[in-house]
Amino acid sequence: MRGGDGGGGGSDDGGDSGGTGTGGTGGGDTGSGDAGDPDGETTDDGSIGAPSLGAFDLFGTTESTGSPSDISPPFPFQSLVLAFLFVLPLNFVIQAYGSSMLSERLNRRGELLLVAPVSPAEIVFGKTLPYLAASLAITTAVVAGLWALGGEAGPLSVLAVLPLALLFLATTFLGSMFARSFKELTFVTVTASTVLTSYAFVPAIFTQTSPVAFVSPLTVAVRDLTGAGVTAGEFAFATGPVTLVAGVCFLLGLGVYREEDLFTQRPVHLKALDALAGRIRRPRSLLLVVALLVPFVFVAELLAVALLFALPVAVSVPLVFATIAVIEELAKGLPIYAGYVHGRYDRSMAVAVVVGAAAGVGFFLAEKVSLAVQLVGLPGTEVADAAFQTGLGTQNPAIIALLAVAPLALHVLTSILSAFGASRDRTGFVVGLFAAIAVHLVYNLAVVSRLV
Repeated sequence: MRGGDGGGGGSDDGGDSGGTGTGGTGGGDTGSGDAGDPDGETTDDGSIGAPSLGAFDLFGTTESTGSPSDISPPFPFQSLVLAFLFVLPLNFVIQAYGSSMLSERLNRRGELLLVAPVSPAEIVFGKTLPYLAASLAITTAVVAGLWALGGEAGPLSVLAVLPLALLFLATTFLGSMFARSFKELTFVTVTASTVLTSYAFVPAIFTQTSPVAFVSPLTVAVRDLTGAGVTAGEFAFATGPVTLVAGVCFLLGLGVYREEDLFTQRPVHLKALDALAGRIRRPRSLLLVVALLVPFVFVAELLAVALLFALPVAVSVPLVFATIAVIEELAKGLPIYAGYVHGRYDRSMAVAVVVGAAAGVGFFLAEKVSLAVQLVGLPGTEVADAAFQTGLGTQNPAIIALLAVAPLALHVLTSILSAFGASRDRTGFVVGLFAAIAVHLVYNLAVVSRLV
């Protein structure tokens, strides 16, 4: 990061205001890296001054490193404003997009398209493209305006927001496939946009204080606009999970883009089960469906890390353990239950074991992508090490190897518990799911907490 070497031609002692006669009374010499240095070098008090933007000092706030508790006034206002500028327009675009998609369902105008010689994917692509283009046009206009004011804006800022725009549109598309009315659509889209805005907005506020900020693609845009720059690994870490989740949302939505689902009035949760069951044919295919949900798990866990990393480790790590247990067991249990609801497999005990094993193996194989988290995006972050349980923070090969293999037994066991319950009825599934969460939490507290 710029200015990290401690000064632009200043003295080696970091701007000692004490007894050298060159600096007057502590910082008057403009050659020693003062706070007013336009190149964003280190100041006398150890903070880093970023370049100002035009007539007002949007990018001139000081910054520090560490956790949010280490931030000294002024608050990182520049990151707050920039994140807000990029996220707010997306909420307006998705409202128009969702209303358009739902209108075709309620007015049955989509029936003509379903009998046309085009695939559902082509229909959805054609309907989504104008709104994606509008999102990119707005983002480009925001970047151009900031560049005109003096920010070091470039194409990287637009590329960073593109996956986020896709994710907003994808979740809205999925919600419009599930909702039965505009009232339900409003509830679904507001809930989704609130979660996504938190995911994009909160980490980006702390762009200059912690690597956790790279959870959000907006961090890439903020650093590009301030001239700090990002590496290829940081860009991939910030945008990759979001892009994967957007793709899975479109894929699940396409699973219910058919006449029997588009024009029927089924509750949202049943439509969600339809979307999952649409990809399940036998226990073996359940492995792939669970693997498809891992990007959702990954993003949810990143959000948990971003929200909890500022707390003391003694508090944040147990909370992360509990959150991870709930998220991961839901990701494995819901496809299992959807398959049973739609009669995809027999309800015998032997089949339940096979179903649970398939779900556990699928989740285990797909989650190994999280090994890249600390290698690329969150090195040395204790909360991230607890969340993703790679063991890389210990630098002990034996522990790393153990944590790479041990979760396989855990995921298979807990998935079998959920499958046993789902093979009975809905109440049995809830009981089995809670048992799976409890076992997972015990594993996190008894095993992972002692190793990472």
